Amino acid sequence: MGSKPAGSPGRDAMPRRLALGCVPKNASHLVASKLKNAGLLKRILMRGSVNYQINKIFVESGIFCPGEKKHVAKEVARRANGSNTWADLGKELRIYSYRTAEMYKNTWHEFGRWAKEHIGVKDAERYTSEHIEEYLKNRVADGVKYSTFERECAALSKFENALNMWSDKHGRHNEYSFRDKIYEVKAEAREVLDRSLQSRAYEDPKSLIENIQNEMYRTVASIQYEGGARVNEVWQIEINDLRGMKLDPHTKEFMGFVEVTGKGGKEREIALSIDTYKQIENILQEKGNMEFDKNDYREALKKAALESSQDYTGSHGLRWNFARDRMEELSEKTDMTYEEKLQEISWEMGHERADITVHYLGK
Repeated sequence: MGSKPAGSPGRDAMPRRLALGCVPKNASHLVASKLKNAGLLKRILMRGSVNYQINKIFVESGIFCPGEKKHVAKEVARRANGSNTWADLGKELRIYSYRTAEMYKNTWHEFGRWAKEHIGVKDAERYTSEHIEEYLKNRVADGVKYSTFERECAALSKFENALNMWSDKHGRHNEYSFRDKIYEVKAEAREVLDRSLQSRAYEDPKSLIENIQNEMYRTVASIQYEGGARVNEVWQIEINDLRGMKLDPHTKEFMGFVEVTGKGGKEREIALSIDTYKQIENILQEKGNMEFDKNDYREALKKAALESSQDYTGSHGLRWNFARDRMEELSEKTDMTYEEKLQEISWEMGHERADITVHYLGK
């Protein structure tokens, strides 16, 4: 009997093509089963960055069907599964155009990055409806256009389909159901998000803040109103972000400065009243951070709006007030041109383009 050549695989060894990840499409269930028994499934199938995982789900799930006709797919779904409502059809239909695929995938990536940064979820298989709900509520708080919000809802609904299809293909036995939460947040968004160019600024922001019962939330609202900060930017403030008290370079007033981290990790300093700055110092000394329950904060704002006889326009409405009040202040106390004031306010709000700020000013 000849001895086995050195380096050759044994009879029970995994075939070389599988070891290298070259898995035939029709063998995915079998491979998943073997890997699961070997304790290797999660490590091999969902390794890599969040972006890599989402791209993997997009490609391997079969969600993208270019060349197929959507109306034909609808008819097939109706006949095969009795899908008659839009909700039922949505669970059956896939993505059929390149343009839609690109838009939806971009939203999936944005959600994935947010989930990693804000809730520490790095594994795409662990996404839940609660994660989707929290992300969409943050988008409402960010004051995105309603049309943008609707597209993102559609994209995340289709993400549910892709995750379920990927799970089925790989024998993962995970079930994803995002749509109920998406519909709930969407109902709130219809009331809050501006579907026109009408202002979302509060009529009396100071009265709104005074009617907030929770001291922590009063401070958060004050930071948004005085400094034009987003909710997530306030939530991330730490002791090292305090920059001390100094003169506002434009109005020459003594202010407290805090560094915040905005979209894309871009940092900027915001100027606050001395009272608000000291409140932040006290909170950080007591609890070490500015973290708070964002949903409770929104509810506190809703109640305060009711108490002060104002329409609730979300936490983002306070950024609208900041933009308008800051423009008025710079107009009264400086000789800056309109373009210079617009650019300054854009920087202070963390906007990359001045034309975005124009929207807040109602121009």
